[in-house]
Amino acid sequence: MLLAATSRLLSVRNAIAPIFQAIARNAAALRGRSRANAVPAPLPRAGDLIARGVGAFDAATGERLAGVDARLAMPGHVAITGGRGSGARVLAAVLAGQVEPTAGAVTYGGHDLRSFDPAERARRIAYAAGEAILVEGPLRKNLLYGAASPPGDADLVDLLRLVGLDTLVYARGLTGRIDPAAEPDLARAVVAARVRMRDALRAERAERLVEPFDPALYNHQADLGANILFGEPVGPAFARPRLARHPYLRAVLEAEGLIRPLTEIGLAVARNSVEIFSDLPNDHPLFDAFSLFPASERGYFEDLVVRQADATLRRGPDGQRDRERLIGLALRYSEMRHRFGLIDAALEERIVAARHSFARMLPPPLRGAVEFYDPDRVNPAASLEENLLFGRISAGEAGAEARVRALVRRVLAEAGLEGQVYRLGLDSRVEPGAAAGLTEGALGPRERIAIDLVRCLVRRPDILVVAILLDERKPENFRERLAALRAARADRGLIVCLPDAVEPAELPPFDAVIHVAGNALVDA
Repeated sequence: MLLAATSRLLSVRNAIAPIFQAIARNAAALRGRSRANAVPAPLPRAGDLIARGVGAFDAATGERLAGVDARLAMPGHVAITGGRGSGARVLAAVLAGQVEPTAGAVTYGGHDLRSFDPAERARRIAYAAGEAILVEGPLRKNLLYGAASPPGDADLVDLLRLVGLDTLVYARGLTGRIDPAAEPDLARAVVAARVRMRDALRAERAERLVEPFDPALYNHQADLGANILFGEPVGPAFARPRLARHPYLRAVLEAEGLIRPLTEIGLAVARNSVEIFSDLPNDHPLFDAFSLFPASERGYFEDLVVRQADATLRRGPDGQRDRERLIGLALRYSEMRHRFGLIDAALEERIVAARHSFARMLPPPLRGAVEFYDPDRVNPAASLEENLLFGRISAGEAGAEARVRALVRRVLAEAGLEGQVYRLGLDSRVEPGAAAGLTEGALGPRERIAIDLVRCLVRRPDILVVAILLDERKPENFRERLAALRAARADRGLIVCLPDAVEPAELPPFDAVIHVAGNALVDA
C-alpha cells in the first residue's frame, strides 16, 4: 500500500517538474529585466506627449476611457472638453501620470510615463485635481507644501491673486495679532495708521461708521461684558465663557451695585430668547446666530424662566448657579445687536463706572490677564483691524462694514503695510479638523481647490495638468482666471479641462483641443 502511494507521488512529481522549471526560468528573466530597468529614464524638458490606444478607469471619479489616441507637443497649451462622466478628467489624470492605463500606453519624449522616477515625474508634471489635504500649521506651509524652492511672500501673493485666494489671505491677515515687543517698528506704524484711519473716515464723512474706544463712554457696538473689561482677555481668567464666574469681577459688580440689575437683564434675555426661538430646532441657523446661550443649555433656561417669576432667586448653591448663568447672559447682551430695550443711559454710566473700578483695583496677579485699550499703543491681544480702527464697526448702519473695509485696505496700502497684512494671513494657523464655516477666512471646498492649484504652481512644473479650475459655475470668472493662468504658464506646458459652459472658440486659441464624449475622443 505504502509502495503504491510512493510510486504515484513520484509519477506526479515527474509530470509537473517541467512546469515549475519553466516558471523558474521566467521568474529569473523577469528579475533580470527589473534590474536592467532599475535606472529611471531621464524626463525630457520638451517633447511629444502621446497616448496610444489608451484605456483607463479612475476609481475616484468612476470615469472610463477606451481607445484614446492623441499627440500633444510640449510645451504647449491644450484644452480638454467634455462634461462630467465623459472621461475628460480621467484623460487629464492619465496624461499627468496619476492614473495608469489599463490598456495602451502614454509616452513623453519617447519614454513610457511609467519609466520615469515617480517623484521626479510628480515634480515636473504637476496635477491639480481637487481639494487639497490640509496639514496643521501656518497657511503658508500648506500653500508651499511640496515646493523644493519656495517663492518669497511677494511672488506667493501674486499666485494667490491668480487663483483668487488673495481676498481670503488678506481677511485672515486683518484678524492676525502683532507683538509690539517682537515687532516695535510695525507696532508704531500701526498706531500711526490708526490716526490716518480716523482722518480718512472724517474725510469721507463716515466717522459714524466706527464707534471708537473711549474710556469715558459706553461702546454700543460691544456687549456689556466687553464694556466692563475695556480690553482683550489674555488667557483663561477673564475668557468670555468664564467671565461671570470670576470672583474678582463678581466683587466689582457687588461693589457697584450691579448684581441685581444684571440678573434682571439676564432673566429678561432668557425669557425673550425662549419665546423667540420656541418654534426653532436646536440646529437652526438663526438659533446659532442670535441666541445668547448654546443649544446644550436651552432646556436649563426654559426651566428657569418657568419657575422664576422675578430676579429674587433661590438661596443656596442652586440660586447661586442661576444667578451666575443669568449674569453670564447679561454680559453677552448687546443692545445694538439684540434690541430687547434693556440698557438705558443711566445703566451705561454705571457700567462705565464699573469699568474704571475694574481697571483701578485689578490685583497685581491678574494684571496680565487683560490687555486694556490704549490709543497710544498696539493691543497685542486684539486683531490688526481692531488695532487700526481702535473701535468697532457700527452694526446699525447699512453697508458700514463694506465701506469701512475698503477704507482699511486703502489706508494700509498708503501706509505701506499691505505686505504685512498678507504676511499675517500667511502666518495664520490652519486646523484641518475644524469646520469650514462661512466666515471670510474659512477654508471651504473652493479654497482647498485653490490651495491645490497653488501647490502645483509653486513647484514650477514643466507641464501643469488642471482637471478642475476655480469658478467653473461662473464663465466670466473662469475666463479671467484661465487667462491669468495661461499668462503665468507662457512657454510652459498647460493642459486644462474646460467646464461645460465655456466653448474653446470663445477663448484665445489653444495649441490643441481634445473633445471627449462617451469615454472616447470625438476628435483631436
